[in-house]
Amino acid sequence: MTDADPADSVARSVLGTKWKPRVISALATDGKLGFGALQQELDGISSKVLSSNLEDLLERDVIARDVVQEQPRRVEYELTAAGDALYAILERMIEWDEQYVEGAGLPTVLLAEDDPRLLEMYSLWLSTEYDVVTAENGRDALRALDESVDAAMLDRGMPGLTGDEVAAALKSIGQPTPIGFLTSMQVSPADASLPADRLLCKPVSKAKLHEAIEDLLGLDERSALARDVEARKHRLTFVERHLGSGVTGTDAYERARAELERVEADRKAALEEREPWRRYVESADDEHTTDEKQ
Repeated sequence: MTDADPADSVARSVLGTKWKPRVISALATDGKLGFGALQQELDGISSKVLSSNLEDLLERDVIARDVVQEQPRRVEYELTAAGDALYAILERMIEWDEQYVEGAGLPTVLLAEDDPRLLEMYSLWLSTEYDVVTAENGRDALRALDESVDAAMLDRGMPGLTGDEVAAALKSIGQPTPIGFLTSMQVSPADASLPADRLLCKPVSKAKLHEAIEDLLGLDERSALARDVEARKHRLTFVERHLGSGVTGTDAYERARAELERVEADRKAALEEREPWRRYVESADDEHTTDEKQ
């Protein structure tokens, strides 16, 4: 035990800022990232602010910078052991919020299931960690899906409106609520194109349902393109896991794969649009470092 004042903690000074915890979280989630990719993930951050935050984290040995290409110069950032430890602190802070902060801070999750017994069971599983809203049919689910809902898990076979139709309706109005599907239907190659971020087959365990909800809530930190890429990859993996490698030769799978490649190309193009800014910032960083050495 030390006599150090917690108010003077370096960890507190790092985690108490707006952007540094987000940088740490992005690197913990995605691994090594270049400047442009980081800026894409941290929607709303300017190049100048990101550069300043990266320099602070480098100085405190929270992250490391690796030069992966000299001409043109390209660098990537990753967490150090100290950065991994800070991310673990961030996770514990989130767990504390979920356990001790009443009302505010608890994510709101919509569960839509037409079987009352399953709906009650799922709700009991999740109600200790989330504010759970329930619906027994698609129309009620659509009415409940306002901007206060952080994530939704929908049964695909609901009466009135199916889970597919509810998700499509949300997409048509541009509402970005992360959506998961629960299904008892037979998995088919066409499932690779469903309008959902996560897919689960019934019967589902408490652990699997909780894991899917956490995945959905984590998408709020991702850019729209990054989220789209992740969802498409998940659905392709889901279909292949349930149907075997032979599904990769089907028309539906190949179309979904082609769409993923198109979206990945769009994301790459979006990052390259920021490339001049990134090169400028990194060039300025290099000049600053050279001046300090001299």
